[in-house]
Amino acid sequence: MKNIFKLSFLLLAVSTLAISCADDEEMAPFKPQFFGQSFEDQTAGSGSAEVNIDIEGWINVNTLGPRKWICKIYDNNKYAEFSSFYSTTSTLNDEAWLITSKIDFTTRVGETLTFDLQTRFSNGAELKVLVSTDFDGTQAGIATATWVEKSYTLPTVDNVFVNCGFIDLSTVESNNVYIAFKYIGSKPGNKTTTFQLDKIKLFENK
Repeated sequence: MKNIFKLSFLLLAVSTLAISCADDEEMAPFKPQFFGQSFEDQTAGSGSAEVNIDIEGWINVNTLGPRKWICKIYDNNKYAEFSSFYSTTSTLNDEAWLITSKIDFTTRVGETLTFDLQTRFSNGAELKVLVSTDFDGTQAGIATATWVEKSYTLPTVDNVFVNCGFIDLSTVESNNVYIAFKYIGSKPGNKTTTFQLDKIKLFENK
């Protein structure tokens, strides 16, 4: 019995070490993050009561309708969420923008973006990740700014938070960088996928 216990303990220790090493190896090329948002300081809504994301320096706006990105909580984890399913039928379309505060890339090298995403009730809505270096930080300026779309790994199944990979921003050289998450959907058009966004991070690639 003692030998079985020792063997079980040894296997557990080896497994734990292997997982730890795998995590360390995955993040090894990256310096500590220099920008991040996990929404844990936001107030989460409950039930049908929605509370908009409100972060100093960020812009949260829907250019086609009244609803904005909201903060939700599940299993003690807070995240940003948008779905056209809850928009009024009088709103033909949604273009809900969640834009970071201004970020300086001039003192960084090999900037890399990563974030977690969960989809629910997938039904044709889109989430675009966009970067601008000429945005003036105002709602009116969204339409006139140059936004460059960045590809990311979209979840292949619903109801599971997944990491969307490492998005290379190393060619962006500016002290006026904004990153936008743009939801495009329509309740009348039956494009109502729920997107839940969390753990936005920027690292330097060594």
